[in-house]
Amino acid sequence: MNESTFRSLFRSAIGEPEVPIHLNSQARLAFRQSLDRQTPRRRESLALVAALLAAVAVVAALLAPRVFMHDQQPAGTSPPTPSRPTSPSPDPNACRLPIVVADETTSVTKETAGFIDVASGEFSADDNVSFADLPHEAAAPNNPPFAVYDPVVKRWLPSEPLSPDQLSYVYVTINAGSSQLHIYDLAQHSDRTVWTYEAMISPTRWTGDGIYASTVPFVGGEQRFWRIDPLSGRMTNIDRTAFNPYWSLIEASSWETSGLDPERALYRIGSRDTGTRYTNFVIINGKRTDIYSGVNGDSMDFQPDSVSFDGPRLWFSNNDSKYLWSWTAATGLTRHTVHIPNAPGTSMKPVVYYLKGPCV
Repeated sequence: MNESTFRSLFRSAIGEPEVPIHLNSQARLAFRQSLDRQTPRRRESLALVAALLAAVAVVAALLAPRVFMHDQQPAGTSPPTPSRPTSPSPDPNACRLPIVVADETTSVTKETAGFIDVASGEFSADDNVSFADLPHEAAAPNNPPFAVYDPVVKRWLPSEPLSPDQLSYVYVTINAGSSQLHIYDLAQHSDRTVWTYEAMISPTRWTGDGIYASTVPFVGGEQRFWRIDPLSGRMTNIDRTAFNPYWSLIEASSWETSGLDPERALYRIGSRDTGTRYTNFVIINGKRTDIYSGVNGDSMDFQPDSVSFDGPRLWFSNNDSKYLWSWTAATGLTRHTVHIPNAPGTSMKPVVYYLKGPCV
């Protein structure tokens, strides 16, 4: 709409006739003077109408591009839907880490499962742990280990590895010279024997392509490596490289912490002797990632015993049970003070703790 057309429509709307174009200048002046002799009430009405029309014109100008763009959109195509926001991971200073405290200060080691509140560093025991309804390895029928805390089902489990959806776990029993690989389904409360073999089965991890396990004969023989289909029980004999594709990265390490899964373990190059240089590293996305390099006895006092992988954040215990460490690629190591009952004990009878799952 051009300016001339807008003026014409505006005058028509408020009842103001246009000055005839055929009049001479004197007649035009007389015509305008006659228009100016309107009552104040009429002038106020005209001003109100003018304001309303101006507002309508502004709104129309703002909406016109949007209407045009909407009309130009192909038929059958809807505007893109905003992606659903993902749930943020727990605040590292407002969550609890599942741990197991091993107190060796007495003749019999006492293990206690519970949680560390990261913000305060306080430990609280979990008094509701029970494995009465959960089958586990025959080697420890009356005292099963607190293998892992499962954040999906929100309870402690007596064995691992867990399935990728964390709704099933693997355990092994031994009977009549053979071992049996079991899968227990936590949702269906069902127990299946997947594989029986005349050797000791040691499962290490459960990934999308199967359960990985090694076997060693009960008497003599050599170690073998396997991948087992959790549905059919079909086993495939694989070589060491297929079993552990990161062997070349970790074979130089002299020491390894909790866990047999090579992608969820902590490795160390160098001894614990005072003054010895050492490096701690993990495997992330198939690559060696150094966490810390230092000298035993330095002021950092980073001496981890276990690791928990928590998305992009890693947690580490410390062997003196005084600290907890968190790590991300962006921040590096952050130290948190913890308060473990009776810790640290003595060098001969220590009190140590092990991380058993992600922060919850």
